[in-house]
Amino acid sequence: MIPRRTSAGFTHGWIVDAFRKRGLPAPTLRQIEGWTVRSLTDAALLETVYSQLKRASVERALSLLGLDPGRLPEEQHQALVGQVAGGCVDLPEGEMIERLKMALSDLLFAEVGGEFDPVVRLTLLTRDPWRLYALALSDLPPEKLDSPSNMDRQIALGVERMMEAHGRPLPRKDLLKDFREARAFLREERARVRQEAEKERRKEQHFHAWVRSLWSDRDVRRELGLRPSEFEEWVEGGRIPVVLRIESFRNGRIRERRLFDPDTVMKISPATIERWRRSRSPKVGGIRRTTHRGRSGTGKDRGPEPSPGSD
Repeated sequence: MIPRRTSAGFTHGWIVDAFRKRGLPAPTLRQIEGWTVRSLTDAALLETVYSQLKRASVERALSLLGLDPGRLPEEQHQALVGQVAGGCVDLPEGEMIERLKMALSDLLFAEVGGEFDPVVRLTLLTRDPWRLYALALSDLPPEKLDSPSNMDRQIALGVERMMEAHGRPLPRKDLLKDFREARAFLREERARVRQEAEKERRKEQHFHAWVRSLWSDRDVRRELGLRPSEFEEWVEGGRIPVVLRIESFRNGRIRERRLFDPDTVMKISPATIERWRRSRSPKVGGIRRTTHRGRSGTGKDRGPEPSPGSD
């Protein structure tokens, strides 16, 4: 059984000195207190201090390679620390950097090395952290990246070195050619998407303008001088075609709005309407007479036919 740590087991000064003598930023008192609270034994605290020394060593090496550790996600920090073997905290600076480059190369290869689609590969290599890893492997100081073409060349150099280290040669010139073709494809694709979006926008505008130009039930009845019963019968029979039906839900009921093409409605002449009425009148008159006899028991006429618009 591992004995619990006593108050004399470690001192804050020892932990601070462990960082400072290696040229690493010393942790704050609050950080040390946090490590102490979470560690139940001296052995656990020692392991925590060592892992933090390792992380700080990796971050220093990243900075020397021109990478800002703050731009890396936490999972990448953990992956890099895990890739660097134990004992790295006391390695000479040059050896630590070379070891870190190997770790960067392994992580970059795992993400990009098996990708053969130029567009996907370019997309990955223009995103952090993969872009940063490729640049670090190219040994170019960040201040030299003064143009997109320089950036592409340095990324290609870093990827070339990474692929060579893993036995999969990929010349820079081939990578740069892939980059150019991929960028051209992406430009064309973006232009196509913009054109499609603009086309859809214009179609929607035209549709709304067309809907606004259509006539309602009231417009058609007024223009043709129709009784409501005539209008409903001829709409249901298809003589007056409906070009658009719009349903809406209001006050707990589904309501339908019928719309008509003005040009089609205007082609219905007064003569056509009279012909429709003549073909309709006997049936309507017969229905009315039958209804009258059924209600009164006599055959008396109820008067003349109502005039248009009196329904």
